[in-house]
Amino acid sequence: MVRNGFITFAVALALAACGGKGKHADTAGGGDDVGDVGDGDDGDGGGGGGDVMVPPEKMDAIRIDLDRKRTAASRCLVDAVEAGKADKSAHGMVTLEFVVTTSGKPRDVKVAKSTLKAQMVEDCVVALVEGMQFDTLPRDLEWSYTFAFETY
Repeated sequence: MVRNGFITFAVALALAACGGKGKHADTAGGGDDVGDVGDGDDGDGGGGGGDVMVPPEKMDAIRIDLDRKRTAASRCLVDAVEAGKADKSAHGMVTLEFVVTTSGKPRDVKVAKSTLKAQMVEDCVVALVEGMQFDTLPRDLEWSYTFAFETY
């Protein structure tokens, strides 16, 4: 009985020791958005090093902030359709990759994947995220997020 308790404790300790080093996927809103969190340590020494974990509540706050921008992002498609830069039946997804800096500003925002094929929408969504302000973090954090688009 004591042995089982020790094994459980050892496994829990090992899991806690490696927390934050792998990729984390978080899907919400029926699969419309995904936030992947990397360790943020790209080897350039920026962000305070890989040993500092970003608290889960900070990562949740980033996802929630991005979720709140879905309506504004959908306006990007409406504007593109009205300008004749996207088809009225356009639909698809745009996945962005970026780094949330310690100051909370997004950096290096780029389109990682797009099934929408509408440059105006992609540019608009990139600008939307570039203008955001997240909570401050203990280190830079790599992030990706997928916006889903559909016209009616």
